[in-house]
Amino acid sequence: MSKELEALQRMRYYNPDPEDFDTYDIEKDYKVIQKALKRNEPMKVKTKRIKVSIDAYRIDDYCPTCDEELFKTDISYCPCCGQKLDWRNNYE
Repeated sequence: MSKELEALQRMRYYNPDPEDFDTYDIEKDYKVIQKALKRNEPMKVKTKRIKVSIDAYRIDDYCPTCDEELFKTDISYCPCCGQKLDWRNNYE
């Protein structure tokens, strides 16, 4: 777990003034921030083997978060959802 996610975990259990606590939805903000931070952690690109004829296949690359097909291998982020991509070992 990254240091940012650990900090968010500590923030989650912080108990502010009880009078203000009812009007502030800290859980909603926590989930939004956590999702944004996870999207910035590189995730391994998924590859799928697609059958194109009886004895021929092609390998396609997909985003690990939104499952959108990636047509370029020189991008660092998914153009659909913004997930940071890890291309290591895919084309070495």
